[in-house]
Amino acid sequence: MKGKDFDTKIAPISFIDLEMTGLESSKHEIIEIGLVKTSQPGLEVIETWEIKVKPLHLGTADPEALKISGYDENAWKNAISLKEMMNLLAPKIKGSILAGFNVSCDYAFLDVATTQTGIPLDFHRRILDVNAFICGKLGCIFGEKGLSSFSKEFNINLDKHHTALADAMAAYELYKKIK
Repeated sequence: MKGKDFDTKIAPISFIDLEMTGLESSKHEIIEIGLVKTSQPGLEVIETWEIKVKPLHLGTADPEALKISGYDENAWKNAISLKEMMNLLAPKIKGSILAGFNVSCDYAFLDVATTQTGIPLDFHRRILDVNAFICGKLGCIFGEKGLSSFSKEFNINLDKHHTALADAMAAYELYKKIK
């Protein structure tokens, strides 16, 4: 998953967040994805989307990760497969800049998902990490905080922290305020 080159001044920005069964992309799985796609330069929301993904290997899941993400078998009863999720995601983020809070972790999981499903994701070759962006704009002492701390500091509603769409929306709202 190398990404493409195109004009980043007019390309949409796709803020994403994933919930996973742990932090190791080679071992754990995506169980939820949230997306906030915005226009440029105005940063108007074009689309919001979230979907739960059915895990296939709960035996390798980190119990703490499942707890944090709120995994519950009943809540995931209508979850879709990873391949279905990638088929839905690919056209949504095509030609956009991939962004998020500590997005390199999400990128690693999407890279594995691309390999597993054979479905490529076509976004810009550079990604926008909102946490690093804050560090660059306000100083690295700010970059040592998490999404929840930043949300409180900048009066951003994050009632459903560790749900994919809420975290993607918070990353978008932070970027909008700092930009």
